[in-house]
Amino acid sequence: MYIVVDRLVEALASGGNAILSADRLGSRKPAAGIDVPAIVVEVNFQTAKGAGLGRFVRAGESIVSATSIIEVEATVDTFSPSLKSLRISPLPLKRNPSSTTENFSAADIQIKNVTDLSNPIDYTFIEQPTSRTEYTLNRATAEIVFGSPQIAGEKLEVSHWTVTWRDEILGDKYSGSLSIEVWENSFNLTRDLSRRLQDKLQTDRALLRTKGFQSLQPLTLGPIENVSQPVTVGSAFSAWKQKLEYRFAFEAEDGGELSSGVPIKRIDVDMDDFIVEEFAVT
Repeated sequence: MYIVVDRLVEALASGGNAILSADRLGSRKPAAGIDVPAIVVEVNFQTAKGAGLGRFVRAGESIVSATSIIEVEATVDTFSPSLKSLRISPLPLKRNPSSTTENFSAADIQIKNVTDLSNPIDYTFIEQPTSRTEYTLNRATAEIVFGSPQIAGEKLEVSHWTVTWRDEILGDKYSGSLSIEVWENSFNLTRDLSRRLQDKLQTDRALLRTKGFQSLQPLTLGPIENVSQPVTVGSAFSAWKQKLEYRFAFEAEDGGELSSGVPIKRIDVDMDDFIVEEFAVT
Protein backbone atom coordinates (compact mmCIF):
# COMPACT_ATOMS: atom_id res chain seq x y z
CA MET A 1 0.00 0.00 0.00
CA TYR A 2 2.90 2.34 0.67
CA ILE A 3 3.61 2.48 -3.06
CA VAL A 4 0.66 4.85 -3.63
CA VAL A 5 2.08 7.45 -1.23
CA ASP A 6 5.65 6.97 -2.48
CA ARG A 7 4.66 7.47 -6.13
CA LEU A 8 2.60 10.57 -5.31
CA VAL A 9 5.56 12.05 -3.41
CA GLU A 10 7.81 11.37 -6.41
CA ALA A 11 5.40 13.22 -8.69
CA LEU A 12 4.96 16.22 -6.39
CA ALA A 13 8.72 16.59 -5.79
CA SER A 14 9.74 16.35 -9.46
CA GLY A 15 9.64 18.63 -12.46
CA GLY A 16 10.15 22.36 -12.82
CA ASN A 17 7.02 23.03 -10.77
CA ALA A 18 7.94 20.82 -7.82
CA ILE A 19 5.74 21.57 -4.83
CA LEU A 20 8.18 20.87 -1.99
CA SER A 21 11.25 18.74 -1.40
CA ALA A 22 10.52 15.04 -0.86
CA ASP A 23 11.41 15.20 2.85
CA ARG A 24 8.42 17.51 3.43
CA LEU A 25 5.97 15.24 1.61
CA GLY A 26 4.48 11.97 2.79
CA SER A 27 2.54 10.39 5.63
CA ARG A 28 4.33 12.13 8.53
CA LYS A 29 2.52 15.01 10.20
CA PRO A 30 4.57 18.01 11.40
CA ALA A 31 5.92 17.40 14.89
CA ALA A 32 7.31 20.91 15.39
CA GLY A 33 7.10 24.32 13.80
CA ILE A 34 10.34 23.63 11.93
CA ASP A 35 8.55 20.86 9.99
CA VAL A 36 6.25 23.42 8.29
CA PRO A 37 5.63 23.80 5.34
CA ALA A 38 4.55 20.23 4.68
CA ILE A 39 2.05 18.16 2.73
CA VAL A 40 0.64 15.12 4.54
CA VAL A 41 -1.00 12.28 2.60
CA GLU A 42 -3.50 9.72 3.90
CA VAL A 43 -4.88 6.92 1.73
CA ASN A 44 -8.29 5.30 2.13
CA PHE A 45 -8.53 2.13 0.05
CA GLN A 46 -11.86 0.99 -1.35
CA THR A 47 -10.58 -1.85 -3.54
CA ALA A 48 -7.25 -3.60 -3.79
CA LYS A 49 -6.45 -6.23 -6.39
CA GLY A 50 -3.34 -8.26 -6.90
CA ALA A 51 -2.86 -9.97 -3.56
CA GLY A 52 -1.26 -13.39 -3.42
CA LEU A 53 -0.71 -15.37 -6.60
CA GLY A 54 -2.92 -12.96 -8.50
CA ARG A 55 -0.14 -10.37 -8.42
CA PHE A 56 1.78 -12.21 -11.15
CA VAL A 57 1.79 -10.21 -14.38
CA ARG A 58 4.54 -11.76 -16.49
CA ALA A 59 7.98 -13.30 -16.34
CA GLY A 60 10.75 -10.78 -15.88
CA GLU A 61 13.28 -12.35 -18.24
CA SER A 62 14.38 -10.24 -21.20
CA ILE A 63 16.43 -11.00 -24.30
CA VAL A 64 19.76 -9.15 -24.35
CA SER A 65 22.96 -9.13 -26.36
CA ALA A 66 26.04 -10.56 -24.65
CA THR A 67 29.61 -9.90 -25.78
CA SER A 68 32.73 -11.54 -24.38
CA ILE A 69 36.44 -11.69 -25.21
CA ILE A 70 37.69 -15.27 -25.20
CA GLU A 71 41.31 -16.38 -25.39
CA VAL A 72 41.88 -19.36 -27.63
CA GLU A 73 42.81 -22.26 -25.36
CA ALA A 74 41.29 -25.64 -24.59
CA THR A 75 39.14 -25.47 -21.43
CA VAL A 76 36.03 -27.20 -20.11
CA ASP A 77 33.86 -24.12 -20.67
CA THR A 78 35.27 -22.72 -23.92
CA PHE A 79 37.33 -24.36 -26.65
CA SER A 80 37.52 -28.07 -27.42
CA PRO A 81 40.94 -29.77 -27.37
CA SER A 82 41.08 -29.44 -31.17
CA LEU A 83 40.43 -25.66 -30.93
CA LYS A 84 37.85 -26.12 -33.69
CA SER A 85 34.70 -25.63 -31.62
CA LEU A 86 33.69 -23.15 -28.93
CA ARG A 87 31.00 -23.50 -26.28
CA ILE A 88 28.61 -20.53 -26.23
CA SER A 89 28.17 -18.84 -22.85
CA PRO A 90 26.01 -17.60 -21.24
CA LEU A 91 23.04 -19.75 -22.18
CA PRO A 92 20.28 -20.09 -23.26
CA LEU A 93 21.03 -19.12 -26.83
CA LYS A 94 18.35 -16.87 -28.36
CA ARG A 95 17.62 -15.33 -31.74
CA ASN A 96 18.17 -11.65 -32.39
CA PRO A 97 14.71 -10.09 -31.97
CA SER A 98 15.35 -8.09 -35.16
CA SER A 99 16.46 -11.08 -37.22
CA THR A 100 14.43 -11.77 -40.37
CA THR A 101 15.99 -15.10 -41.38
CA GLU A 102 14.41 -18.49 -40.68
CA ASN A 103 17.55 -20.02 -39.17
CA PHE A 104 20.43 -18.71 -37.08
CA SER A 105 22.67 -16.34 -39.04
CA ALA A 106 25.28 -13.63 -38.64
CA ALA A 107 22.51 -11.41 -37.24
CA ASP A 108 22.36 -13.74 -34.21
CA ILE A 109 26.04 -14.56 -33.64
CA GLN A 110 29.03 -12.40 -34.59
CA ILE A 111 32.71 -13.20 -34.16
CA LYS A 112 35.80 -11.02 -34.54
CA ASN A 113 39.45 -11.83 -34.08
CA VAL A 114 40.68 -9.00 -31.86
CA THR A 115 44.18 -10.22 -31.20
CA ASP A 116 45.39 -7.04 -32.92
CA LEU A 117 42.95 -4.36 -31.78
CA SER A 118 44.14 -2.02 -34.53
CA ASN A 119 43.27 -4.61 -37.17
CA PRO A 120 40.23 -6.70 -36.10
CA ILE A 121 39.19 -9.50 -38.45
CA ASP A 122 35.48 -10.21 -39.00
CA TYR A 123 34.54 -13.89 -39.23
CA THR A 124 31.87 -15.13 -41.65
CA PHE A 125 28.81 -17.18 -40.69
CA ILE A 126 28.33 -19.94 -43.29
CA GLU A 127 26.57 -23.31 -43.36
CA GLN A 128 29.67 -25.30 -44.37
CA PRO A 129 32.77 -23.49 -43.04
CA THR A 130 36.14 -24.48 -44.46
CA SER A 131 38.57 -21.80 -43.27
CA ARG A 132 39.67 -20.47 -39.90
CA THR A 133 37.63 -17.27 -40.32
CA GLU A 134 34.40 -19.10 -41.16
CA TYR A 135 32.00 -20.61 -38.64
CA THR A 136 28.60 -22.16 -38.19
CA LEU A 137 26.37 -23.12 -35.27
CA ASN A 138 25.62 -26.51 -33.81
CA ARG A 139 22.30 -25.74 -32.11
CA ALA A 140 22.04 -29.12 -30.40
CA THR A 141 25.22 -28.52 -28.37
CA ALA A 142 25.21 -24.70 -28.44
CA GLU A 143 28.67 -24.70 -29.98
CA ILE A 144 30.34 -22.60 -32.62
CA VAL A 145 32.14 -24.78 -35.17
CA PHE A 146 34.99 -23.27 -37.18
CA GLY A 147 36.21 -24.36 -40.60
CA SER A 148 39.67 -25.06 -39.20
CA PRO A 149 41.31 -24.87 -35.76
CA GLN A 150 41.93 -21.49 -34.18
CA ILE A 151 45.41 -20.38 -33.19
CA ALA A 152 46.20 -20.82 -29.49
CA GLY A 153 46.74 -17.55 -27.65
CA GLU A 154 44.69 -15.40 -30.01
CA LYS A 155 41.58 -13.58 -28.80
CA LEU A 156 38.05 -13.71 -30.21
CA GLU A 157 35.20 -11.31 -29.55
CA VAL A 158 31.97 -13.29 -29.55
CA SER A 159 28.53 -11.62 -29.51
CA HIS A 160 25.24 -13.51 -29.23
CA TRP A 161 21.75 -13.14 -27.80
CA THR A 162 20.71 -14.67 -24.50
CA VAL A 163 18.38 -14.12 -21.53
CA THR A 164 18.83 -12.09 -18.35
CA TRP A 165 17.31 -13.93 -15.39
CA ARG A 166 15.05 -11.58 -13.48
CA ASP A 167 12.45 -11.82 -10.75
CA GLU A 168 8.82 -12.03 -11.81
CA ILE A 169 6.93 -8.83 -12.63
CA LEU A 170 4.17 -8.33 -10.06
CA GLY A 171 1.21 -6.00 -10.38
CA ASP A 172 -1.01 -4.10 -7.94
CA LYS A 173 -4.28 -2.24 -8.52
CA TYR A 174 -5.79 0.10 -5.94
CA SER A 175 -8.63 2.57 -5.86
CA GLY A 176 -9.99 4.81 -3.14
CA SER A 177 -9.49 8.35 -1.90
CA LEU A 178 -6.49 10.51 -1.04
CA SER A 179 -6.73 12.89 1.89
CA ILE A 180 -4.08 15.59 1.49
CA GLU A 181 -3.32 18.17 4.18
CA VAL A 182 -1.45 21.33 3.22
CA TRP A 183 0.47 22.86 6.16
CA GLU A 184 1.96 26.38 6.20
CA ASN A 185 2.77 29.23 8.57
CA SER A 186 0.07 31.69 7.49
CA PHE A 187 -3.27 31.88 5.71
CA ASN A 188 -1.78 33.33 2.52
CA LEU A 189 1.09 30.83 2.37
CA THR A 190 -1.34 27.93 2.89
CA ARG A 191 -3.66 29.22 0.16
CA ASP A 192 -0.75 29.66 -2.29
CA LEU A 193 0.75 26.23 -1.59
CA SER A 194 -2.67 24.58 -1.88
CA ARG A 195 -3.32 26.23 -5.24
CA ARG A 196 0.08 25.19 -6.55
CA LEU A 197 -0.67 21.64 -5.45
CA GLN A 198 -4.07 21.66 -7.18
CA ASP A 199 -2.56 23.09 -10.37
CA LYS A 200 0.15 20.44 -10.47
CA LEU A 201 -2.30 17.57 -9.94
CA GLN A 202 -4.51 19.03 -12.68
CA THR A 203 -1.85 19.78 -15.31
CA ASP A 204 0.82 17.09 -14.77
CA ARG A 205 -1.40 14.22 -15.93
CA ALA A 206 1.31 12.63 -18.04
CA LEU A 207 3.73 12.57 -15.09
CA LEU A 208 1.09 11.08 -12.80
CA ARG A 209 0.36 8.34 -15.34
CA THR A 210 4.03 7.37 -15.43
CA LYS A 211 3.85 7.03 -11.63
CA GLY A 212 0.86 4.65 -11.87
CA PHE A 213 -2.14 6.92 -11.37
CA GLN A 214 -4.81 6.00 -13.90
CA SER A 215 -7.21 8.68 -12.68
CA LEU A 216 -7.24 11.44 -10.07
CA GLN A 217 -10.51 13.32 -9.53
CA PRO A 218 -11.14 16.10 -6.98
CA LEU A 219 -13.72 15.33 -4.28
CA THR A 220 -13.64 17.98 -1.55
CA LEU A 221 -11.82 21.20 -0.71
CA GLY A 222 -11.91 22.04 2.98
CA PRO A 223 -11.52 25.44 4.65
CA ILE A 224 -8.17 26.93 5.58
CA GLU A 225 -7.96 26.89 9.36
CA ASN A 226 -5.57 27.88 12.07
CA VAL A 227 -4.73 24.95 14.36
CA SER A 228 -2.74 24.37 17.49
CA GLN A 229 -0.76 21.19 16.95
CA PRO A 230 0.25 19.33 20.14
CA VAL A 231 3.75 17.89 20.43
CA THR A 232 5.22 15.11 22.56
CA VAL A 233 7.74 17.35 24.29
CA GLY A 234 7.30 21.08 24.81
CA SER A 235 4.55 23.48 23.89
CA ALA A 236 2.10 23.08 21.04
CA PHE A 237 2.83 25.11 17.90
CA SER A 238 0.47 27.10 15.73
CA ALA A 239 0.07 26.44 12.01
CA TRP A 240 -2.42 26.79 9.17
CA LYS A 241 -3.73 23.87 7.16
CA GLN A 242 -6.20 22.97 4.44
CA LYS A 243 -7.56 19.53 3.57
CA LEU A 244 -8.12 18.33 0.00
CA GLU A 245 -9.59 14.99 -1.09
CA TYR A 246 -9.21 13.18 -4.41
CA ARG A 247 -10.64 9.95 -5.74
CA PHE A 248 -7.93 7.84 -7.38
CA ALA A 249 -7.29 4.67 -9.37
CA PHE A 250 -3.75 3.33 -9.27
CA GLU A 251 -1.96 0.51 -11.05
CA ALA A 252 1.73 -0.30 -10.84
CA GLU A 253 4.24 -3.05 -11.44
CA ASP A 254 7.22 -3.98 -9.34
CA GLY A 255 9.83 -6.72 -9.42
CA GLY A 256 11.93 -7.54 -12.44
CA GLU A 257 15.22 -7.07 -10.60
CA LEU A 258 18.18 -9.12 -11.74
CA SER A 259 17.92 -12.55 -10.18
CA SER A 260 20.73 -14.14 -8.24
CA GLY A 261 19.81 -17.47 -9.83
CA VAL A 262 21.68 -19.02 -12.73
CA PRO A 263 20.81 -21.80 -15.17
CA ILE A 264 21.35 -25.31 -13.79
CA LYS A 265 24.37 -26.83 -15.52
CA ARG A 266 24.88 -30.00 -13.46
CA ILE A 267 22.82 -32.24 -11.17
CA ASP A 268 24.61 -34.81 -9.01
CA VAL A 269 22.56 -37.97 -8.41
CA ASP A 270 23.31 -40.36 -5.55
CA MET A 271 21.20 -43.55 -5.55
CA ASP A 272 21.12 -45.79 -2.49
CA ASP A 273 18.99 -48.59 -1.02
CA PHE A 274 18.94 -51.46 -3.55
CA ILE A 275 20.83 -49.59 -6.26
CA VAL A 276 24.11 -48.04 -5.19
CA GLU A 277 25.27 -45.72 -7.92
CA GLU A 278 26.41 -42.15 -8.34
CA PHE A 279 26.33 -40.11 -11.55
CA ALA A 280 25.89 -36.55 -12.80
CA VAL A 281 23.49 -35.06 -15.32
CA THR A 282 24.84 -32.07 -17.25
